[in-house]
Amino acid sequence: MTLFLANLVHAGCKDILNEIFAGNNCTKIRTYKSAVVTDDPILIVVLHGDAPFDNPGYQHRFAQLVANKNSNVITVGMLRPGYTDPTGRTSDGVKGDAIGDNYDEKRVNQLAQAIEKLKKTYSPSKVILAGHSGGAAITANIISLFPLLIDHAFIVSCPCDVNAWRENMFSLTNKSIFKGNIDTLSPIDLVDLLNKKTTISILVGKNDKVAIADLSEKYKKAVTKKGLKVTLTLIEGQHDIFLSPDIVNAITGIINDYNNANAADAKSRAADLVMCTY
Repeated sequence: MTLFLANLVHAGCKDILNEIFAGNNCTKIRTYKSAVVTDDPILIVVLHGDAPFDNPGYQHRFAQLVANKNSNVITVGMLRPGYTDPTGRTSDGVKGDAIGDNYDEKRVNQLAQAIEKLKKTYSPSKVILAGHSGGAAITANIISLFPLLIDHAFIVSCPCDVNAWRENMFSLTNKSIFKGNIDTLSPIDLVDLLNKKTTISILVGKNDKVAIADLSEKYKKAVTKKGLKVTLTLIEGQHDIFLSPDIVNAITGIINDYNNANAADAKSRAADLVMCTY
């Protein structure tokens, strides 16, 4: 009966370009496509940060920038659970207090299930999950809890050790909501679950006071010990660097590498086919 009612409520959640019904939740998205898209595109999903005072829309802008700059990509800006975007659309779920509490398993599962639905829809050759700030923490949590879902995690301005981040935020703001530890999912605690085939790119502003570079460096060190391919790049700027040319260019480099590899594979398959005709 509960499932029936959920399906009834979300009967209109069918526009795959703008919303995804998965796991009994309707998660709002915006979809963009490059001018040229093959049968095996690269799928890029983008997660925004905690945005405690704004209705986030920059995940859509990032997705659009990446689609416009590249070929053979489908990019999706995804609205995190409980959040409302600038057009008034709201994803199912509870937003939380944006203090590290909304990186938990329930919200991570909702987003992962939505990404799984996108993979079934587009059959991509590769999947890149890009997250900024709180979205970066969720990205890191997803690749640990769903180790076969994502090929490349693009992690920007990450509070990757949540309780250490909260301690820094308490020192920065003196707000009691950041005082003490909380029970949530923290990427630094989940590195043992990572798939060694997953590639991780970490980027952080040199002058970031919100998610200080030490947090990214600590996560990179832990991931390196597990034998994954991981890079850490310091970017000029502070916390809100996600839409900067440096970040867009960095993910474009990853996309180009995948497109070149796909082209090489296609050429090799074609050569093998020709040989088989003789």
